[in-house]
Amino acid sequence: MALQIVPGSSTDLVLATRRPEISQEEHERRLKDAEELEKKLTYITEKVPTRIQNVMGSNAGAGSGEFHMYRQARRREMMRQARFETEAIAQAEKDDYEMRQQRLREQEDTRTAKRKQKREKKRARKKRAVGPGECAADDAHEDSEEDDGVQAAQAALD
Repeated sequence: MALQIVPGSSTDLVLATRRPEISQEEHERRLKDAEELEKKLTYITEKVPTRIQNVMGSNAGAGSGEFHMYRQARRREMMRQARFETEAIAQAEKDDYEMRQQRLREQEDTRTAKRKQKREKKRARKKRAVGPGECAADDAHEDSEEDDGVQAAQAALD
C-alpha cells in the first residue's frame, strides 16, 4: 500500500493499493512451485499414519469436539480404503493388459514360425524341381529367350 496524490479538486492523500506486476515466467514459476508443494503435502498426508489416542468408549463423558474428531478419522479411513481399492483395480487392469499382450505376442510368433516354415518348404521344392547343378535364374533367362524367338516367328508369319 502506498499513499498517492490523486488529481482532482481536493489535495487530500488517498490510500491506494497496487499489486506489483509480475512477468509471465514468474507467474508460471509460482504455479509450478505451488503444484510441487501440493504434491508434497498430499504425499505427506497419505504416508503419515494417523494415530487416534484419546478415543471415548461411549457418549458419556465425550466432549463437544469428539464427534468431529470421529468424523474426521472416519473420513480419512474411508479415503484410505478407497485408495487401496483404486490401486487394486489399476493393478488388476495392468496385469490383464500385460497378459493379453503376452498372449498376442505368442500367437504372432507361432504364425510367423509357420509362415517361415512354409516359405522354406517352398524354396526347397523349387530347388529340387530345378535340379542340383542348375539355377532357377538361368531357367528364367532361357525361357525369356525362347519366348523372344516364338514372338519373332509369329511376327514373321503375320
